[in-house]
Amino acid sequence: MSRNRYVGDYRLVESIDQRGRIRTDYEYIGADYVFAAGGEAARGVLTRALVACGMGWLAFLGALTPLSAATRAWWVALPFAFVALPLALMIGAVARALRAKEPLEHRHADQLENRCPACSFFTMLLSAAALIGEGVNWARGAELLTGDLIFAACAALLFGVGWHNHRLWKRVKCVASRTPS
Repeated sequence: MSRNRYVGDYRLVESIDQRGRIRTDYEYIGADYVFAAGGEAARGVLTRALVACGMGWLAFLGALTPLSAATRAWWVALPFAFVALPLALMIGAVARALRAKEPLEHRHADQLENRCPACSFFTMLLSAAALIGEGVNWARGAELLTGDLIFAACAALLFGVGWHNHRLWKRVKCVASRTPS
């Protein structure tokens, strides 16, 4: 269903190439979107979000590197492993929006306004669940390794990345500059 969401924004254009073959390309005919706060301000916010996502990936990998009791408990490791999905979706949408030139296509504006806030929320939620699970491990009397402290610090950093990016999405609003004809 999501693949068909933006089908109406494109039109197929057929042409004949030099060899006499029919070439089919697509042309964007949907609405054009611009950043409400201005292009430079929005690009600065998107760059900050991209740097924060990069730090989130470093924290994600850093938490899994040392030996810890947290990575052996499924109630801690499972939510933490799923943090990779919203983080990857968020970094992909931000990178595509930074590469795209203004005016933006409908799919890029839609990803910034709908996908990115949800991804940052789930980054916060899943990393908080991992931190709570780590607290349950400590309360149960599991042995405390140095890797557990690193895991907790990295999970807290991931929560901070999600919170930081969730606050940033209020500054990146897109408005339609031209409606489709």
